[in-house]
Amino acid sequence: MIRKADCDATVVSIADAPGYRLGREELRKLISAAAATLDCDRATAKAYLQRAVQLLSMTDEGRPALATACIRGGLAPWQIRIVTAYIAANLGSTIRVSDLARVARLSVGHFFRAFGESFGEPPLAHIARRRIQRAQSLLLSSQTSLSQIGLDCGMHDQSHFTRVFRRFVGINPGVWRRQFSAGEANTSAEKSASKATEDLTTVQYDSRRARA
Repeated sequence: MIRKADCDATVVSIADAPGYRLGREELRKLISAAAATLDCDRATAKAYLQRAVQLLSMTDEGRPALATACIRGGLAPWQIRIVTAYIAANLGSTIRVSDLARVARLSVGHFFRAFGESFGEPPLAHIARRRIQRAQSLLLSSQTSLSQIGLDCGMHDQSHFTRVFRRFVGINPGVWRRQFSAGEANTSAEKSASKATEDLTTVQYDSRRARA
């Protein structure tokens, strides 16, 4: 596991090194640290990503770094990783295409085209899809209100949340939650009934053996 102190030391050593050039290992450590702390400490994860962005924008001559060449017209692997991590860390807030382009060190126009090649859909559509996936997870794992889940997933209000959710899923979030919660309850009940039947069968078998 990557410790926060290790990553902080890495950041300092890179930034202080004269004429440094950001290597894959240093960038990997920052992104890995952000991914490792994303679920338990969003603020720290966001800080790691912001540091990675700052380092990527630096060169030994103080000029903005040139973008890494895209592979087959799409984003390079390191760009996909850092853009994906940035989106995951900021699903509850506004995410602009210009922010993603800056993270990937590309112009907005170039980034828009490269993102479509790599992800198969425009950036904003992908972000909306990720928001709905996060919302589905929260709908099943908590009793949080629809309005609050919408806000937590970057929606303006419950109406906006319902509209976007219906566009991707086909039904309202409240209906979806009831259907899948009921489905899980039925599955649990079936498993409990099956376990009880197995236990009863075992008891009956043992009883017959004892009488024999």
